[in-house]
Amino acid sequence: TKIGRYIGENIFEIKERGNYSGVTSFDLSGDVNYLTTKSGILYELKNGESRIALDLTNDSKFVDHDEMGLLSVASNNNFVYLSYTINSDDDKHSYYLVVDEFSKNFDKVRNILLIGLTTIEHVSGTLIFDNLGKLYLSVGDGGPSKDPENHAQDLNSLRGKVLRLDVSKENPVPQIVAYGLRNPWKISIDSKNRMFVGDCGW
Repeated sequence: TKIGRYIGENIFEIKERGNYSGVTSFDLSGDVNYLTTKSGILYELKNGESRIALDLTNDSKFVDHDEMGLLSVASNNNFVYLSYTINSDDDKHSYYLVVDEFSKNFDKVRNILLIGLTTIEHVSGTLIFDNLGKLYLSVGDGGPSKDPENHAQDLNSLRGKVLRLDVSKENPVPQIVAYGLRNPWKISIDSKNRMFVGDCGW
């Protein structure tokens, strides 16, 4: 895997940093960079060195089947946010898409969001901050076919959406900013605060 770093004057430095398999996301926004793998490993990249900062494979509830696993990382100020999937203990859902907040030492601070899932497909789970410090999460419709329960169009459902979360609040309530999506597997926000969504439609 090659890790990039912007060093100014329109120069982007690329260096070999190690062999990371199943990369799902990376965060290059600060002095410390992060990289996630589907299997549940979060790497911290600092001063040219990498280390395992968190290993979710030690959590018996963590699941990485098919489109599930450790899906995304985003950092802001003194916190790091992760999205990943776990097995469910209830009868209504088979799995959950989780968004958790961690300190920079990777002590869990709080759970931000828990979304019930019934399949291992169309999970999405990309996290990204905008220029105003709001956190966004992409959520798939849950598949596996043509969304027969119409989650993507249902404004009472969080599935098939892009959600905005104000993590400065004690209990952030997700706001729907885009709906009617099938599997928005990646989202990004540019310097003009425009959002781009990579979606898999039907």
